[in-house]
Amino acid sequence: MAKRVVPEINAGSMADIAFLLLIFFLVTTTMDKDTAYLRKIPKKVESEITPPPVEEKNIYKIVINSKQVIQARDSIIKPEDISTLNSRIKHFYTINRGKKADRELNYPYYAYGTKELYSTNLQNQQNRLDALENQEQTDGNTEKLIEQTLAAIEKWQEKLDMMNLYTEFSGKKEMPEIAFEAHVRLESFVDTDYSAYVAVQSEVQRAVTELRDEEAESLFGTTWTTMNRYIIQNELEDTPELRQYKKHTELIETLYPLRLIEVKPKR
Repeated sequence: MAKRVVPEINAGSMADIAFLLLIFFLVTTTMDKDTAYLRKIPKKVESEITPPPVEEKNIYKIVINSKQVIQARDSIIKPEDISTLNSRIKHFYTINRGKKADRELNYPYYAYGTKELYSTNLQNQQNRLDALENQEQTDGNTEKLIEQTLAAIEKWQEKLDMMNLYTEFSGKKEMPEIAFEAHVRLESFVDTDYSAYVAVQSEVQRAVTELRDEEAESLFGTTWTTMNRYIIQNELEDTPELRQYKKHTELIETLYPLRLIEVKPKR
């Protein structure tokens, strides 16, 4: 009786199939990741001058302990109530906005810039620059003073441009600016859960973003988020609309700056 021939399986294409499956899983698989707002980290500034201590009214201190309980100034916030942090941050920013008298003493004060103030400061710096450049003898110290004066001229010119823009769209002659020292201070411990830390960061960012959106909507008829997204998507272009949006977002960020200081975790 003839032997039965067992047919062989052609495995020549198995490698191709395995490769296609690998590509499929790489494309379709999603990985969990922490979600939070993107922020620009400020550069470290070296200075030989020790700055004066910041007044308590200009600090909104948030501490997250190892049990993820949050202390926001004198209030205790449970992890499930973290969304209440949003309104607290807004309160910190806005409680004294528009007030020159009867201000809440435990919160940042506002300064009110005018076109005349910025123009005067700009002219003073330009006069100082002229005097420095006209000196018969100059040294390294003079060059340093000229550099500082040029930086001051640039700063006051930016302020004046923003003041003109603010007046154009708001009709107001004074531009409110929160105290330069005002900031949110975030402290944690080495065993603080990272997700809780990111959640607090996001609540702070969300509060400031909502304030910016409201102000931008009031002034320009569109939100800061919309303009900022457009800038990011078209950053390689140079169009009138892009330049306009950059000026508008810079003004909004001046009115509602995000100064978040993150302290090294405690043990």
